[in-house]
Amino acid sequence: MKKTSTILAIGSGLFLSNAQAEIESEFHVGYNSKYIFRGVDLGDDAYEYGLDFAGSCECGLDWSAGIWGISPDVAGDELDIYAAVSKTFGDVTLAAGFTAYTYPNGGADDAEIFLGVSGSVSGLDAGVTVYFGTDGILQDQILIEGSLGYSHEISETVSASLGLTYGYVADNGDGGYATSDGAAYFTASLGLDVALSDEITLSPYVSYVDGKSRVNGVDGETFGGAMLSFSF
Repeated sequence: MKKTSTILAIGSGLFLSNAQAEIESEFHVGYNSKYIFRGVDLGDDAYEYGLDFAGSCECGLDWSAGIWGISPDVAGDELDIYAAVSKTFGDVTLAAGFTAYTYPNGGADDAEIFLGVSGSVSGLDAGVTVYFGTDGILQDQILIEGSLGYSHEISETVSASLGLTYGYVADNGDGGYATSDGAAYFTASLGLDVALSDEITLSPYVSYVDGKSRVNGVDGETFGGAMLSFSF
């Protein structure tokens, strides 16, 4: 799931106006056999797309912003808007951002802010992010998500990655998205990045998710998909 706000508009304008000349951008399209968000099944045969921008500013901060959309067969269309800033101190990166989740076919919007810390430990990428719900079904919910990842270059054009994610509801807020506080979901994913050219990458993946403690949560399911990315 991801409300356009004054904060988002002001923040994006501020960093774009101070950004260095080079801005990285990427567009992608993809297909997922299931759309599972934080352990909750939101439909099958989900087609997605996204447009992302990233850069840095003279103040020493990195920034990113973008939109992401998906169309599963049950839950209806979703369009998310996000913006984030980050700062790296040695091997540790601190990040803060905002995500708005909107639903073009109807339904109340959701929103949250997040704070995160990430870094590398013994060749592994580790991170912890805390999400604070600010609107909609996420209102007043506090979710803590930990992640662990490893990547390996198989050849000059192919790399593999393994990712583990664990979500924990510290405060259920209005109670619309989890049955109670406590463990929320666990995800294990295996993916490939295949460089078809300098600008085009194909990324198939397979994931296992367990989110049985959530409302409409999955009790252990495997799904997969693929994404085609174009950088420019």
